[in-house]
Amino acid sequence: MSALTFAGVTYRYPATLTPALADVTLTVERGEVVGVIGNTGAGASTLLLVAADLVPRVLGGALTGTVTRAGRCALLLPTPWTQASGMAFTVQDEVAFGPANLGWPRERIGAAVHRALERVDAVHLEMRDPATLSGGELQRVILAGILAMQPEVLLLDEPTAELDPGGALLVWRLVRELAAEGAAVVVATSDLDALPDAADRVVWLAGGRVRAVGESRVVLADEALWSDAEGGPGSTAVAGVWRRARLPGPPPLTVQEALERVP
Repeated sequence: MSALTFAGVTYRYPATLTPALADVTLTVERGEVVGVIGNTGAGASTLLLVAADLVPRVLGGALTGTVTRAGRCALLLPTPWTQASGMAFTVQDEVAFGPANLGWPRERIGAAVHRALERVDAVHLEMRDPATLSGGELQRVILAGILAMQPEVLLLDEPTAELDPGGALLVWRLVRELAAEGAAVVVATSDLDALPDAADRVVWLAGGRVRAVGESRVVLADEALWSDAEGGPGSTAVAGVWRRARLPGPPPLTVQEALERVP
């Protein structure tokens, strides 16, 4: 059984006529990283909200089609301050909040919290008040709180938005590690440069519909990604430079690939 399955899913937010998602069919397997790309309003964030069962159950609206989840799902939003519990005075307690609500014994919670903070390089923050953290620090803490619950499906919405380049690299490496451990990871991101190495497959959404889905390097090399008429978000920075220089396609997606193509 797939970790996450969408079958003909259409969703409309309350008081809207145009669907935010339209007839989306998609499967995500255990051990797989799937990147979701698209312009603003394409439906990437909505896809994660539906996967997390927050719409229409919490936000309302109308949903048709079916969503099947094999195991616990956890969602990371791009705005970490909206996900803090508001009930913890230390980072340690913030990260423990989710596991405690799952009813785990104290020993298991302590071990899970420490391991999660280690994985996001935030052990040094454990006695800090979450309210005093920077955006990037809090992003790591909220991610640690998700990891501590050991979900089978991780849904990450712009997980590097608040992070510096070093922090972003850590997150992308962690994404691959989690998949190698058997988790299914779905990442909605505008950081297209990371996807050739981080994602197994890429889903391109345009106007709430799946415009393309396939191996990351195949989708990201598609010339249609540059078409405004088709709602294309573009591709990696290297592919953009290659294309503007009118060099023969398909374009390389990374610096290393470009170097291999240059005589």
